[in-house]
Amino acid sequence: MLSNTIYLVKNSFFIFAGFLLLGIPVYAQKTDRVLLDNNDWITGEIKKLDFAKLSFKTSAAGTIQIKWDHIYQIKSDKYFEIGLGKGIKYFGSLDITDDDRKYMVLIVMEEEELVVDMNRIVEITPIKSRFWAKIDGNIDAGFSYTKGSDVKQWNSSFRLDYRPTSSLTSISANSIYTEQPERDPVSKQDIGVSYRHYAGSNWAYTGFGALQRNSELGIDLRSLIGLGISKNWFKSNLRRFITTAGIIVNQEQTQSDERQSNFEGLFRLEYKVFRYSDPEIDITSYFDVYPSFTVADRYRTDLDVKFKFEIFNDIYLGFTFYHNLDTKPPEAAQSTSDWGITTSIGYSF
Repeated sequence: MLSNTIYLVKNSFFIFAGFLLLGIPVYAQKTDRVLLDNNDWITGEIKKLDFAKLSFKTSAAGTIQIKWDHIYQIKSDKYFEIGLGKGIKYFGSLDITDDDRKYMVLIVMEEEELVVDMNRIVEITPIKSRFWAKIDGNIDAGFSYTKGSDVKQWNSSFRLDYRPTSSLTSISANSIYTEQPERDPVSKQDIGVSYRHYAGSNWAYTGFGALQRNSELGIDLRSLIGLGISKNWFKSNLRRFITTAGIIVNQEQTQSDERQSNFEGLFRLEYKVFRYSDPEIDITSYFDVYPSFTVADRYRTDLDVKFKFEIFNDIYLGFTFYHNLDTKPPEAAQSTSDWGITTSIGYSF
């Protein structure tokens, strides 16, 4: 019953994501202008700047990706959040400097104007009133089969990010289901929600909750909720490094129908690297440590590393390595650790 519930919840998220992909309307006027280093102006709509790539939507060519160092000047009368590498943020429109300097931008704010070297800018995010315009995400799925061992594996995941002016809300889910002869199916599912409020100087307050299942570690359902504080140690056009410390309360229901409440700490390392030269590569890694305050000598670790190689515009090939460790798992557990490698095809939107 529980596995069916998780399956239905997981798939409802996928259906919701599918509606997002198919139903987001486009109303923005494409009046933004970019001057390239070949002295050609192009007109369109600035979608975002992240990891040294400007997403720019044109009427003729759709959304194109422009390397930031190939842009001489940029101009838009829309309202943006403009982030610099040391956590400094400005809110305003973008214009050309009075003396028409290249690689410089004029940020026009409500009470002042500021000339900034474009090499210092690492993020540009439109601040829009429409709910749908503030959503980004990705969805991917994969399947593998080995004839000699008759092992079948299905994997899928998705992520939705909602970003208003000073916060980030994320909904994510992933599922791995494995069938093999003469053994019960092995499944691993996670559904999580997190909220991060940016407090300035690269600090943020974080709240999160999750439902987890891992049959290899004997967990039929783990529900958790926690609070923490995050620090972005460096932010550039090529990489991010974020640490989080917090506390968690969870309840575990084992496959033998035992229940146990736990109080744990959380220490997370989050590292992301992006290469925007062809082929584009995106590497995102998380390492979590959960020391238990209620069970002596128990701690859990989660490692997740995902490699994404863009095949063509917004379509990518993904490889994921995961490792989960529990030094004192439930008695029904088949092992103290679980790990695997999955491949998938994905789409970013």
